[in-house]
Amino acid sequence: MLRLNFKRVVDLSQDMYIGMPGWQTSPDLKYEPLKRAARDLSNVTIITQMHMHLGTHVDTPLHSLPEGKTIDAYPLEGYMGDGVVLDFKGKGPAEEITGDDFADYEKSIKRMDVVMLCTDWSKKRGFNLNYLYKWPFLGESGCEFLTKKGVKAVGTEGMSIAGWSSTGVKAQPPVTKYSSNEIHTKLLRKGILIIEGLTNLDSVLQTEKTSRAFFVFAPINFTGSEAAPCRAMAFLDS
Repeated sequence: MLRLNFKRVVDLSQDMYIGMPGWQTSPDLKYEPLKRAARDLSNVTIITQMHMHLGTHVDTPLHSLPEGKTIDAYPLEGYMGDGVVLDFKGKGPAEEITGDDFADYEKSIKRMDVVMLCTDWSKKRGFNLNYLYKWPFLGESGCEFLTKKGVKAVGTEGMSIAGWSSTGVKAQPPVTKYSSNEIHTKLLRKGILIIEGLTNLDSVLQTEKTSRAFFVFAPINFTGSEAAPCRAMAFLDS
């Protein structure tokens, strides 16, 4: 019998449901019964509307690079690895995470690490301005720090690793000078995968400022897609 050597596992994935908060310029999730057991002897549900960046998901280079790698271009082990959760819970609404903010954590980050940014923003999940538009975001210098460290992936509790930069919503103007494409490209061009919409990172940290774990963030293997929903989790030995 296979025995995995860990003491605790933490689910880092949001639950998905009709009416869930999502990117405000993209379609909502819709699914409905296709078959019912009382009539058809089995239950079958059909998804009638869903985009790939809904809920907890992985972005690959094709998201911002025309010739970038797709979800199916990575082996399964590309979506897992050792890494660290960093405490950024002190960041406020629409506040940038800069290269200087990583200074205290430099020795905690190893080459090819999966780096998870804990802001506690998942606790604000709902139809409110803070959750929908004002999550703490990675800025240009933060991207440069992570690329120089040679990390494998970076994850966030916000709906995007970049700040809200859309001008198409009356309720909220851009909160950052950096475009979403600019920030994504800085990471994805270096082959750094992006995990967005995470939750429960505080459960990995507990009372510490950093916590190491083995992370899995395996997406559904959609051929030719730039992103896909994933089930993310952290395996800890304590």
